[in-house]
Amino acid sequence: NRMDRWVCPNDRQLALRAKLGSGWSVHTNKMQGFRREEQLNCDEQECIMRVIKRAEMIDNLEMERVGRLVDRLENMKKNSIGNGNSQCVLCADEFGLLAASPTYCDDCKKAVCTKCGVDTFNSHHQPLWLCKICSENRELWKRSGAWFFKGIPKHVLPSK
Repeated sequence: NRMDRWVCPNDRQLALRAKLGSGWSVHTNKMQGFRREEQLNCDEQECIMRVIKRAEMIDNLEMERVGRLVDRLENMKKNSIGNGNSQCVLCADEFGLLAASPTYCDDCKKAVCTKCGVDTFNSHHQPLWLCKICSENRELWKRSGAWFFKGIPKHVLPSK
């Protein structure tokens, strides 16, 4: 039947459906079939509400977890006291002839002492030297899923 074929909606319809969050294609002349005449009974409504509440609770726990990771990184940045040139960017130990020699972070390019750096490997298994702040930042991106979302997800900072 000619009326039973699938039709791609026009641009105006697609834009409207994108705003409404509905599907992208419909079966021509069959929209009535998607309507449900009877309402949900109380048990079905309660079950749906429990699922929604549980999903909200899990979302809140995740936002708090990411918030703790962000807060930890911000505290590390606040507590760094060195200039990153003539002294360690984190602990402010002076570099010099008789003192420790600087090692430069591969991410931020600032000088750090061996106590405040992390020796690790990149994805090509080549050695990598990072200050603890950049290492923690990478950990935040890894553990929060920011690498996937291309940014830090919504989070709630812990109350002081």
